[in-house]
Amino acid sequence: MGRIFDDRVDFAINNIWINPWSGNGEKALRLLTEAANEEDGDACFFLARCYFGPSFVNPIFGFPEDDELGFEWLNKGLEYGSPVAMFGAMRVGGFEPKNGTFIYPPFTSHREIWDKVEEMAYSGEVFCQYMIANAYYYGDCIKMLNIPDAEVNLSMVQGWMYKAIELYEKCIANGLGLGIQNLINIITSGDYGIPVNEKRASELRHIGADMKIGAFERQVGQEIEKENPMEAVEMYERALLHGDKYVNYYLGMMYTYNGKMGVNLPKALEYFESELKYDPESIRAKNRISEILFYGGEGVQTDYNRVFRLLSEIYNENDWGSDMLGTCYLKGLGTPVNYEKAREIFSKYTADALNAIGLGEIYCYGLGVPQDISRGMKYFDRFPNHPRVIENKRHFKKTLFGWKMV
Repeated sequence: MGRIFDDRVDFAINNIWINPWSGNGEKALRLLTEAANEEDGDACFFLARCYFGPSFVNPIFGFPEDDELGFEWLNKGLEYGSPVAMFGAMRVGGFEPKNGTFIYPPFTSHREIWDKVEEMAYSGEVFCQYMIANAYYYGDCIKMLNIPDAEVNLSMVQGWMYKAIELYEKCIANGLGLGIQNLINIITSGDYGIPVNEKRASELRHIGADMKIGAFERQVGQEIEKENPMEAVEMYERALLHGDKYVNYYLGMMYTYNGKMGVNLPKALEYFESELKYDPESIRAKNRISEILFYGGEGVQTDYNRVFRLLSEIYNENDWGSDMLGTCYLKGLGTPVNYEKAREIFSKYTADALNAIGLGEIYCYGLGVPQDISRGMKYFDRFPNHPRVIENKRHFKKTLFGWKMV
């Protein structure tokens, strides 16, 4: 390092993207800003990345997410003639270069920009290795190398994937883990004739975990959870410490009903709530919160109003909680009784116990439909040992003339 970029840019790459846990993030940001203000185009590009949010920089730094400021620095990177800025700007969603072009002097074509960044990559510049690898992986090379769409074929794409593998491996050897997931995707998908290599994929997850990348600490936790749940929890907690917000769900699952660490519903609920706070659209978090608040248990009271609200939000996208939502309508939990709506929901997913039992009750008792005990019993008989079925059947008796209530 130091051979291609300004030393301040190298410092930032090392302390923001290679080793974000060095404790030098603020210093790196300050040095990038200093170099950018001196019209260093490369510094402008990396500074812009710092303001584009978690897809571009680890959220543990707490850098403000400000697309407008990022776009401003990116435009300066283009104007100052940085090939990495020109190359990287094309992968920034929503960015429109000020002058309508990504190509600035001294370059006159995408191919010239590609050749320069590729030269930097093969000269040992790790971030350029990552950028070229991404261009092969995502297919940006088609535009950059001016390849007509009609000429793209399987053999060509396979070649790109092998080049991406080579460059991602170089990145890893040089300490940069940003491309690990893409590399895992290539070698596990079976696409483009690339042999599946699960052994290397597992090794890569562990390498990512050793680099303190939260997503891979979570994945390693998933790998070992069945055989060593305590060690998995430790790995999940590491992932949470290292900025992986999605691991909250897996931690919650360790403590919910049938959790591998024993039932601790308040703790499980806290983790699921944390995921929902991070991702307000998380269907799985809404499902699990609803389950805990529907059934309740030690340390947690039922809250049918919230259960109904959460499940109603996700009903059209998700059938997992249909049994609880249908029961809310059937029993008037968190919403007025609506037998028609309950029957509609139960009828869609009759393989589920509560859905089948709900339909059994609707027909056996004639709730919003003509009473049909025989039909209701057919639903009950799908789950004959369920406590609710056993209790319901106590109210009915089969005679020579059919079923009747007792």
